[in-house]
Order: sequence, then C-alpha cells, then structure tokens
Amino acid sequence: MRKPLLALVLAASASLLLASCAMPADDPNFGKEVAGVDGAPGGGTAAEIVATATAVPTSIGIDTPLTAAPAEGALIVSLSDGSDGSKLFNDSLSAAATALGWTVEVVEGAETADGAVAAFDEALAKKPAGIHIDGAYVDYLTDGLAAATTAGIPVVCTECMVDPLDALKDTSIAGRTEVDGWGRLIAAFVQTNNANEDAVIEMIALGTPAPTQFDQGLQAAMMDYCEPCSTNENFLDPLDPTMLPLDVATLALQLNPTATWLSYAPGFLSADAQEAITMAAMPDAALKIIGMGATPANLAAIQAGTEAAFTGYPIPLAAWRVIDQFARIIVGEEPVVAALPTQLLTAESAATAAVDADGNYIAVADFEAQFKALWGVK
Repeated sequence: MRKPLLALVLAASASLLLASCAMPADDPNFGKEVAGVDGAPGGGTAAEIVATATAVPTSIGIDTPLTAAPAEGALIVSLSDGSDGSKLFNDSLSAAATALGWTVEVVEGAETADGAVAAFDEALAKKPAGIHIDGAYVDYLTDGLAAATTAGIPVVCTECMVDPLDALKDTSIAGRTEVDGWGRLIAAFVQTNNANEDAVIEMIALGTPAPTQFDQGLQAAMMDYCEPCSTNENFLDPLDPTMLPLDVATLALQLNPTATWLSYAPGFLSADAQEAITMAAMPDAALKIIGMGATPANLAAIQAGTEAAFTGYPIPLAAWRVIDQFARIIVGEEPVVAALPTQLLTAESAATAAVDADGNYIAVADFEAQFKALWGVK
C-alpha cells in the first residue's frame, strides 16, 4: 500500500527556495571560478570543470605499493543491505580478497538500523581480520565499534560521512569530501547547460548520509554559481518501504511545475523518473534528469537521451580499494586517502566509459591489474 500523499507532503523538506535564476548571459556569477574539492576536478569555471570531468580515468588513484605482502588466510566480513549495489560491492570485495589469498564472508540484514546492529554483532563474533560497513547506519553502531576497538578488529566504512576513530580506521572511500564533490560536479553541469531557462532543481534523495551530502554539495555549488537559483530537497525514509520514489517525485513536480531539473541520489531511484514526469503533467517536456552514482540503467538512459548526466561511482573498484586499505592496515601501514577515479557521465562521455560485462561503471578498465601490481601478486 502506498503512503498517503499528505504524508509525502510532510516528508518533502524544502532546504532552499529562492527566486528564479537570472539567465546566464545576465548572471554576474555565470562562469565564475569555483574552488575544486577532492572527488571532483580542480578549480575553474563550471565549463572547465565539466570538460575535465568527462575524460576517461586511467589510474586507480593510488600508486604506493605495499611495503610487505600480507599473510594469506585473512577473513574479511562485509555487511550487506540486500540491494543490487551491495551485492555488486561484496562480489567485487570477494574477488579482490581472493587475489591476496583471503576470503570474504557476507552478513545479510543490514537494511535497517536494528538489522545493521545485529549484523555487526554477528560479524564481530566471527573474529575476522577486518569488517567492512557502509555509512547508512554507522551512527547506530557505537557499541559495536567500541567492541571492535577492544578486540583490535579494524573497520573500513564506505559512503561514511564521519571521521575515522578508534576501530573505524578509514572513511575516505566515497566519503564526505568526495561525495560533496560529486554534488558540486553536477552543479557545474547544470550551470553549463542552463542557457535560456531558470535553474530550478527538484532533488529526490534517499535519507541516508551519502545522498544527503551529495545534495548539500549540489546546493552549495549552485549558490556559488547562481545565488538566486532554486533547489528543493525531497527525502525518502529508508525505513519506510511504502514511500516510493515515483510518488515523491510526482508530488514534488506537481508542487513545483517550474522545475527544469530532477536530481536523484542515488541513481537507482530514477527508474520511474519518466513516469513521474508524465503523472505530474509537467508543462515543459525538457525537464532534465541528473544525479549521483549511475547504474547500468542510468548509463543506457543517458545514451538514449532520456537522462542528462550522472556522476560515476565505480563500485567494483571501490571494493578493491577497501581490500587495499585492509592490506595496508594489517601490515602496519597507514590507509591511503585518495579520491576514487570517477567521471561525469553525459551524452558525450557515457558511450566510452569503462564498464564491466554487466554494464556497471568501473572507471578504469584495467583496475584489477593495477591493484595487483601494487600488491605484488598476479
């Protein structure tokens, strides 16, 4: 049963409702320099940032070999929320671990706060060499992380918007600075493709830390580029399966028929975007779809012209980075903090982007070979 529209109205939180944007030719902020951040290209105008970000990456982003080979036989435990992205990550994590002679065990059930707590406790009981988590429910794992500290079990967190502390050894992979930069990159794309119309962005985001941070980066950069532009956040409660992206997007567009952009974080939420546009009876058929973390469906839609641009999140490569961090931690090195290679996926760049056999974005075609070279394995 779908959530009543009144509840959806209450869930749609407006974070910035500003006057309409001046046309770029008249906008004093158009083309202004904006400082770069990790996870996105360096400083420059919006057009320069976009041009740099569409290039195909060739490096995994780190080049420091391990100082010593980690012993074989280590067990890494990874929590799963049961999603396609989580399965892709854990399959890739297992492949990376195998290259070092390690094994990975996956603990299911981390799709809710209580489930994440129980899954983490189950992971601890296995006494592994390391535990991987994502950042969706890290705030609920205080007791578990304290127990991991006591037991000397390192934890690496992806999509984590908190700083490392005690057992939580690394939070840099798809971390706060990086995800914020992805939002700023999408803002640069909006600015460079906003000729002759107002920039009015409706944002549909899963109410977990990484999508929230992406939206914050997008909003902050739009304020830099075009102060009077309008952005509006609409969160989905991750604990409420009746709150559907189709309903939230439809209502958001009905309440704001002047919207010219529709942003999704993460990308899989956009599956019903075209249906939402139709149901909302949008007066302007040129509404453009953008967002964070392109799925194979997003890549196909970009190439078909039904979506405009998404940032690439190379989940398989990120999983290999997690194993690389554990390898460094286990041999006594510091984790390497470096942005993931990524790309702005547009109609021009999506066709040449590196993907795996299933169409998942991987950023760098030979990333596995590059990691193995750093590890000294074949």
